[in-house]
Amino acid sequence: MNLFSKIERDFTGPAEANEDSFSYYERSARKDIGKIRDLLEKWFSKLPDSEKYEVKNRFKKSFDSVFYELFLFNFFKELGYEIIIHPEIDNTDKKPDFLISKDGMEIYIEAKICKDKSNFEEATEKLIERFYETINKIESPHFMFHIERLQLKTKNQPSTKELVRNIKNKIAELNHKRELIKTKNDFSSSLPQFENLFFENDEILINIEFLPVNEEAIGKPRRSIGIRPIETFIGGAEESIRESILTKAKRYGKLDKPYLICINTLSIKSSSYYDIDAAIWGSIAISFSTDQNDRNEKLIRTQDGIFYNNGSKRITNVSGIMINRVFPHNIPSSKYWIFKHPFTENDLNFENLMLPYCYVQNHYVYNNEGNNLGEIFKLKNDWLNESISEV
Repeated sequence: MNLFSKIERDFTGPAEANEDSFSYYERSARKDIGKIRDLLEKWFSKLPDSEKYEVKNRFKKSFDSVFYELFLFNFFKELGYEIIIHPEIDNTDKKPDFLISKDGMEIYIEAKICKDKSNFEEATEKLIERFYETINKIESPHFMFHIERLQLKTKNQPSTKELVRNIKNKIAELNHKRELIKTKNDFSSSLPQFENLFFENDEILINIEFLPVNEEAIGKPRRSIGIRPIETFIGGAEESIRESILTKAKRYGKLDKPYLICINTLSIKSSSYYDIDAAIWGSIAISFSTDQNDRNEKLIRTQDGIFYNNGSKRITNVSGIMINRVFPHNIPSSKYWIFKHPFTENDLNFENLMLPYCYVQNHYVYNNEGNNLGEIFKLKNDWLNESISEV
């Protein structure tokens, strides 16, 4: 069984606004997507035949989750582990994702992705993406749409018929040359004011600015929406990382073998190691004295980490945590972090993993970053630009 169809492909455009990743990978003829598709096919072929049908069906519905599971399966395979998928464990009908074994060492592995969105937020995002997909289909060779503001007033998919008619009428009224001249003016005093459309009904409120494209770009294939509203947020991803770990930590209770929880954090909030570090060991805060003559300011760890929280040891059934930030396109350059639980009741010899790991010793945190996925998978950082024979 193959993961993807063996068909001729000729579509080289971008994915639709609301298109799922599997469907796009299935139909895209882009060379870089073809490289990713070939790698996923190779990984898929290493699964036991008894698992392939279910994995393929799940891939179509939950691409990110199944991609991460397939990544971990092949990660540990490349490291020389034997792998049992969904092993049975005592006293529960729940099954971990994997049981890996090597040189007498056995470890339960559980995988989870972290997206920073609630079910309601994800549902709303899908409504918005479907809405944008409709707007992107409006032919606008001379203007690009800047969505300055969008507000959904309903939990259902809003109708776009009246809005599309208004946008088309507005485009017909616009003078491209006159609007383009505005882009060539001196911006030292103020930015150019382009034509816009404000539309509101019982379902949506939207404001669209029409940006003239350069003459050489007129008629070239592109999405009509060029700029979306800027997404802002306060804080990072540490809390959602902790919640993802806690969900898996509570799933099995006490286990008879070491237990490693693996998290792939996909959120735009977790753009640096800071959020991961704070989620595991505790947030960084400033401590200072009330003595005006000696403030004694210093950085400290607050007691809100995943292993130690408010004076209590937590998730002691867990041996450690592995955190990735891996996507299909960045596999060889992606970094990972493995954290040893300092208070675990289910000890794992992390030295035997033969991988960099983070640990506590003498009240000091030693953070070691794993950056050898390219070596493990035998992929160069520029693998998407290599010829097929080199991959």
